[in-house]
Amino acid sequence: MGDKVLGRLEALRKANGNSAWVNHDLYRLMFKPGLYVVAYERIKSSPGNMTPGADKQTLDGFSMHNIEKIVSEMRNESFQFSRARRVQIPKPNGGKRPLGIAPPKEKVVQEAIRIILESIYDSPHGSSFSNLSFGFRRGMGPHSALKHIDTNWHGTTWFIEGDIKGCFDNIDHHRLIEILQKRISDQRFLNLIWKALTAGYLEFKTPVNSVIGTPQGSIISPILANIYMHELDVYVEGLRRKYERNAAREYSPEYAENFNALRRARRRLVKADTEEKKLVADEIRRLKQISTTLPTFKDDSRAIRVKYVRYADDWLIGLAGRKELANSIRDEVETFLATDLKLTLSREKTHIRHAKTEEAFFLGTRIKCGSTTPRVITYTRTRGDVTSHVTKRTTNGVMRLFAPVPRLVTRLADKGYCTPEGVPISKPAMSVLEDARIIEEYNAVLTGYLNYYSFAANRSRLRRVAYILQFSAAKTLAHRHQMSMKRVFAKHGAKLNITVNQADGTAKYVALKYPTDWKAKTTAFLVNAGADALDILNVQTNYRTRTKLGAKCCICGLDNNVEMHHVRHIRKGGVNPLHGFDRVMANLNRKQIPVCGACHDEIHAGRYDGKSLSDFSDPHLAAR
Repeated sequence: MGDKVLGRLEALRKANGNSAWVNHDLYRLMFKPGLYVVAYERIKSSPGNMTPGADKQTLDGFSMHNIEKIVSEMRNESFQFSRARRVQIPKPNGGKRPLGIAPPKEKVVQEAIRIILESIYDSPHGSSFSNLSFGFRRGMGPHSALKHIDTNWHGTTWFIEGDIKGCFDNIDHHRLIEILQKRISDQRFLNLIWKALTAGYLEFKTPVNSVIGTPQGSIISPILANIYMHELDVYVEGLRRKYERNAAREYSPEYAENFNALRRARRRLVKADTEEKKLVADEIRRLKQISTTLPTFKDDSRAIRVKYVRYADDWLIGLAGRKELANSIRDEVETFLATDLKLTLSREKTHIRHAKTEEAFFLGTRIKCGSTTPRVITYTRTRGDVTSHVTKRTTNGVMRLFAPVPRLVTRLADKGYCTPEGVPISKPAMSVLEDARIIEEYNAVLTGYLNYYSFAANRSRLRRVAYILQFSAAKTLAHRHQMSMKRVFAKHGAKLNITVNQADGTAKYVALKYPTDWKAKTTAFLVNAGADALDILNVQTNYRTRTKLGAKCCICGLDNNVEMHHVRHIRKGGVNPLHGFDRVMANLNRKQIPVCGACHDEIHAGRYDGKSLSDFSDPHLAAR
């Protein structure tokens, strides 16, 4: 595996720090076994890889032999992507979303392609993507986009909520290849992407050809969609330059004068003697009180500011200007999508909303620009040993983000935690689990909601969600043990504390993670502050050096015909329901392990005889 592919990828990333760089001879990277080793290591632990594709195969049994076969087919250009198995999965807002499940072993090839495309378009040495595009990018997520809105969109007057009809399903293949050709001058590599786009799928065992769209569920689909939609980012940036004027807001003369007087008074306070300090302090309080009644910025009706953010195919434009301009921008974006990207803007779902009296809905969050009237608030601030009372005006141009509690209750009802009216009910499907496992399942849902809406200005209203899950968990425990709710709470307390006696004689405690502090923390966005400093070369080197592909069988020690045994997940501790070799892997904290073909057959036949795995107990090899 000494094919120097990691050095070539790093050189590729550095060259593409220049967004005008055109790349040649990329297809030769597909001849490098080390690329597929890195690709396998990146995706190997995803539970979805244990879901069979149309060929009934999973990633279980992947080996260096598979990589050698892929490389051979790449060299003679005979490699073909198989049809994906299409299934329909429920959408959060109702309806179904088609999802293609590709043969997992082909996902390794897709991941290799994605690594190359990411090196070109999203290089850490200078990304080609807009800094206003947050979806499916390293170190970014919904909170990154929402934090950007919260921080930079003050003073917005109108929201334009964009909705594209079936964006992923309607991406034009020929237009996508044209866009790729701007940066990739390698027809063989483009042909490989074309094969992935046109592989088609099986729906109810009926083959269907793909003539448009990127296959949802495909590993390369998100980055291809970002490359395609980057054209929209560039176009909206052009609209911003076209329409924006007087974008820098200026302080009103009266506010600036009062502010300067306040600064002068504070400087005098430092130099004042004891008698004068009281007079100056009174003056400072008077000026601060006046500042809460003055307009902060000039009321310039001619000022126009255009804001934009995109997450995958969801986008939102914020406008400080007149509604007529908002209508015009929407129409121009609609025309661009239709003529340049061959996509259709849904007029029914694309809304123009007044930012102070209506709410936009973006990434599951209600967004509003302050209120129609400013408020003056007084709060206590402690700095060191000094406590002071602060009077502050909450400006009506500040962005406010809310959790959509009624929608969350509806979603909980759809998943069986409560009635449509929000009354908690038992989940019979969970009542067969151990008590601790039941609480862990409810904790996963509760912490998921609380973490996602950690920034919500209406955090206290999430008590409703916590209440539903708390009482649904209690009713599920009552159902399991055929006892009353009163007895459940008497036995386990309000947080449903469960004690589990583990095999080593120790006790494990599991309880519902019900918060005690419901105070809003409107800046508590969960963003990865260190993402920009991520050393991708070092990460990929670790993948290469720590891989167990091609290692000896960890059971019998043979070094030929070795393949990777996979499990979907591992669970450790007192609530572990696994048996046989799965329990061994859970104890090792491994989701993959190298075994020879004979031992692999014994494992799947349930005949593993307990041979030593001591050579595989290195703690540095814990499952990722």
